[in-house]
Amino acid sequence: MASNHGLRTTGTHTGNFGRSKVQGKRETLDLTKEILCRENLRIPNRDDAFSRLVDAYNKTDDPRLKAGLWEILRARRAALQETVVKPMVKPTSEFAEYCRLTR
Repeated sequence: MASNHGLRTTGTHTGNFGRSKVQGKRETLDLTKEILCRENLRIPNRDDAFSRLVDAYNKTDDPRLKAGLWEILRARRAALQETVVKPMVKPTSEFAEYCRLTR
């Protein structure tokens, strides 16, 4: 008998990796035709969505949620910030200066 160290590598993979197949409870989801209708769909533009994330960050007391929101907002701030390109300047050293003068 081959040792597989408890890792299931044969058979049908369900995505649960070792656990039995678990299905979501469909009766708890509120996905009616009225909710999924294209005319009722309200997707905010990007700036409004991020302003809502800032409001949620300021209102929440949950540290885990606050950390997740901070990561999203930090990435957004980094994407909006213009990159500063510094001109390339060669560093001067005394030894290099000495070598240049002696040659």
